Amino acid sequence: MPSVYYIISSVSIGGAEKRFIELWGYLQENESGFDYYLIISEQLYKALERKPAICKMLQAYPDRIKTYHIDADHSVIAFQKKLYSFVCEHTSKDDILHFILSFPTYVFGLKHKKTIYSLTESSLKNVNIKGKVLYLLNALRAKMVDILDPAVYKKIRQYYFFKRSRICMTPGSFVDTTTFKPSDNYQKENWFVFLGRFFYVKQVIQLLNVLPDVCRQLDAGGHMYKFIFLGDGQLQPEMKKIILSPEFKGLPIEINWSNKPEEVLAKSKVFFSLQMRNNYPSKSLLEGVAAGNIPVVTDVGTTRMIAKPAFSYYVPENFSSNDIAGRLLDILALDETALQSKMKEAREFITNNFTIKTSATYYTDLYKKIS
Repeated sequence: MPSVYYIISSVSIGGAEKRFIELWGYLQENESGFDYYLIISEQLYKALERKPAICKMLQAYPDRIKTYHIDADHSVIAFQKKLYSFVCEHTSKDDILHFILSFPTYVFGLKHKKTIYSLTESSLKNVNIKGKVLYLLNALRAKMVDILDPAVYKKIRQYYFFKRSRICMTPGSFVDTTTFKPSDNYQKENWFVFLGRFFYVKQVIQLLNVLPDVCRQLDAGGHMYKFIFLGDGQLQPEMKKIILSPEFKGLPIEINWSNKPEEVLAKSKVFFSLQMRNNYPSKSLLEGVAAGNIPVVTDVGTTRMIAKPAFSYYVPENFSSNDIAGRLLDILALDETALQSKMKEAREFITNNFTIKTSATYYTDLYKKIS
């Protein structure tokens, strides 16, 4: 039976890592046409062990997982060479290699011909010129290319018109709506949640900095509420330093990490997705909306493919405290009937359009095509 290897080069959990590992687990149980394997870093494996549902999945298929350890201080070229060498030790030249996030672009004379590269960036503007060049080289060298964002997909197809038939667009992300669901009868607290990695594209620092003024406006309306930041990442130390400053004293703001964010999202009312350039198709945004949260999002890129006007509230990319407070006050002003109507419509939209089955069918078709 043909084998497919998912090769992930990162050391922490982001939306792409979570999506493909959940897909790998789903395919183990629901697709018999291929054998599916994971090649991931030891650091990523340890991070995944902190996620109960994913950990259970990993433990069910220990013989289908290979972990590597490569010094993070290596240059890009040295890292690619060492990782590809590890891949060659555990695969045959006829196996299908599906590279997530990165590709061994600087390794010449690849032994494997059946290669797929997934470009999961929401915008090419998220990286500098070196990053753009690397993405373009990855797309050029891979046999097939899988692109998540519609605008990036269009641009890559324009660049590489000679291989358009081998450049495909992902049918969005997916969410487990049996895990991410609202509390009984949509009984919600005035909790306003950010969930995701703490890094600059998410604009988490910008959100945190406007909260003292946002809180003053909410307090003036007599509201009880709480802001919750769930996640980790390189900006976490700066965030914790900010909330220790005098103007944050006594404000209802929490910065935590949870291995069961669904428990918070089931009770929360609002979900922030304030990324630069695009929020589509944010895994955490899907989870928040599936759990019945009203999304407050930056109105950028193809964000409205998830956050529809019927149940979403928009702010500019360079949002102010008045923008955030205004949208929250609009939501808090909704009567219970209107609020629940929006929440139910939001969840129904996610349930109807972002299923793992759709993604599984798309990827198995790619594997059959390249075999």
